[in-house]
Amino acid sequence: MSLQSPFSKDLPSHIKVGVWSSIVSAVMLVGIGIFWVAHPAAAEGSFSIVPDTDAAIRFSKITAIFKAVGDVLPPIFVLLAIGYRQFKLAGLFHLITFFLVILVDMYTWGMYVPNVQPLDVLQHIPFAIPILIAAYSFLKPYPKN
Repeated sequence: MSLQSPFSKDLPSHIKVGVWSSIVSAVMLVGIGIFWVAHPAAAEGSFSIVPDTDAAIRFSKITAIFKAVGDVLPPIFVLLAIGYRQFKLAGLFHLITFFLVILVDMYTWGMYVPNVQPLDVLQHIPFAIPILIAAYSFLKPYPKN
């Protein structure tokens, strides 16, 4: 089995919707991963931690790298699964990403960010929408005609 184009004309329309939703999701998650690496102090700002020492700044950079890896790895697995036309597997990866990345992040923001506002938690919804659309598109049983 080799990598194949996910834009093939012979794919059903629901798979095409899932592929495009996966690409949108991948761009968003990779983008936020790059953001965490480019601006590691953003995490401290969110949690009202003042990076007052060199050790705190180094810790924020390490934390940002772990956060970035956690945001970038799921889209890589999804895109690989799509490339090998393992669409059900890609749908399962999307569900895992939704639960382990989006919901856990929403919970963390809601519980641990001081003076949290509803918008702080709701800002994760744009990330969840393409993930859920792709998961639904890949996992919903469709009749084979």
